[in-house]
Amino acid sequence: MWPPRSKHLSKFILGVHVGHNSAACIGDADGLRFAIQEERLNGEKNYWGFPEAAIKACLAHVGARAGDLACIAVGSRFILHRYHSREDVVASYEKQRTPMGFIRNAVGVPLALTFMKTHGQPEVKRHLARIGLGEVPTEFHDHHRTHAATAYYGLRRDPDSSHVVLSCDGSGDHLSGSVRVWSGSEEQVLSTIADSDSLGAIYGLVTHAMGFTPLEHEYKLMGMAPYAAPKYAEEHARIFENYLAVEGLTFKRKTTLPTYMLLERILEDIQGKRFDNVCAGLQRFAEEMLVKWTGNVLRKTGNGRVVAAGGVFMNVKANKAIAALDGVESFEAFPSCGDETLAMGAFWLEAAKRFGNDAVRPLTHFYLGDDLDPAETQRAVEGSGFVVSKPADMGASVADLLVKGQPVARCAGRMEFGARALCNRSILADPKNQDVVRVINQMVKKRDFWMPFAPVVLAERQHEYLKNDKRLKSPYMMMTFDTRANFTDMIAAVHNADLTCRAQLLEKGQNPQVEAIMNAFIQRTGRAVLLNTSFNLHGFPIVRTAKEALYVFQNSGLEHLQVGDFLVAKR
Repeated sequence: MWPPRSKHLSKFILGVHVGHNSAACIGDADGLRFAIQEERLNGEKNYWGFPEAAIKACLAHVGARAGDLACIAVGSRFILHRYHSREDVVASYEKQRTPMGFIRNAVGVPLALTFMKTHGQPEVKRHLARIGLGEVPTEFHDHHRTHAATAYYGLRRDPDSSHVVLSCDGSGDHLSGSVRVWSGSEEQVLSTIADSDSLGAIYGLVTHAMGFTPLEHEYKLMGMAPYAAPKYAEEHARIFENYLAVEGLTFKRKTTLPTYMLLERILEDIQGKRFDNVCAGLQRFAEEMLVKWTGNVLRKTGNGRVVAAGGVFMNVKANKAIAALDGVESFEAFPSCGDETLAMGAFWLEAAKRFGNDAVRPLTHFYLGDDLDPAETQRAVEGSGFVVSKPADMGASVADLLVKGQPVARCAGRMEFGARALCNRSILADPKNQDVVRVINQMVKKRDFWMPFAPVVLAERQHEYLKNDKRLKSPYMMMTFDTRANFTDMIAAVHNADLTCRAQLLEKGQNPQVEAIMNAFIQRTGRAVLLNTSFNLHGFPIVRTAKEALYVFQNSGLEHLQVGDFLVAKR
């Protein structure tokens, strides 16, 4: 049983991630209060650096000053704190092919990780001092333990339940993965995976070799994979099986070089191969690795309650394959489980230490960001020059537009954290309108032609549309599902090649305003499914404020926008 909530506010804990997709969060003994990525405040997608604006936003949200902070918790020990642009990231991969780049990766990086385990910590402290937080105690937590903490504390069912906790990513604090069994305050580390044996590094290198941006576009390769025939997927998976294999509860490379140094070999091995077959082979290899690894963990522990975190588990197709294992009783990946959520893991580790393990509550939603300011919103819409109304029944008004085949952008309520738009900063549409994908792409999204959109489905009616015999949870779009026959005519929200979908299962009470839209849509159509895609211009972060929403609205082909309590239309 969860203990009662505290009657008195405790001092705040500020969680911070410094690095790729930097972020901050703040909370107290009653749990997380607010969280935001730096990209949402400075407009640079996946911003790499110190999250100064995010930290200030956290403090402002709760009205805290330095003296109100019990501590600052940082989600890594070895920190690449310096600003990196998207171009810097791409250039760092290309440098592997130069003599100096080779020496840096072969000699410099291992030496730094071995003998400079606190690299970047002094710089982080200087940044904190510069913004007036230099006297606050600062704790630096191990990268993969922090990932694991997001999954365990954020997703556990009760304070005493035992879970297998998996972490897997490209690299962090000299590791790329770990296996834990976590129950209450008892945590047992069963294995770790060296960063030289990284599955995530291979996926990132292939992303770069295919002409996409690593650490950002891996999902595009996953999206392309189903278009290749299974026999070609299997054939091309053999390429990557020559690099890495599962060995018990860990991974071991088959190459002399670390997996993060295989770019030249990958370019040679995929030269002349069809792009769709390469993507399919890579995805097949990744799924087979993760399924075999998880199967070994299940046999070792006999524990079928599995939670996971780390960037590799953003791969929703691999999550589906893991969840299908016979020994899995329940499986869930932490929402937006890349490094941006390290801030939350660091917060929970400190909260457990300071307030007690039993006091740390799991997530009930992911709407952790800004709500719209009513006065600011009204000023923005009144000065927009668009047609503005304030419907008495917003749910019915939005549903009426959706039924007519009109996509509706939505900026209302508290902003979602992370990579997935969960309807508060989304574009909604009727998925039965097969032309809506083309329309939305022409209007605003400009997505790659092979990439599907996703559905939001009322959880209580999911089994009419999805195959989910284990009743797995998916409130945060971290899982794909096979679809039933009556869902395939809603092709706008289904992957064209394999008829799967990355569904947001909207649970009762989680977002009443979106439920109102869904219920009104059901009354008009009988269907409990909407198309949901993020509300942003291509290459930019998801919108945050009413002003940003109206800017995107004005600079796109969108015709209808809900912003707070207002409905906006173009003349």
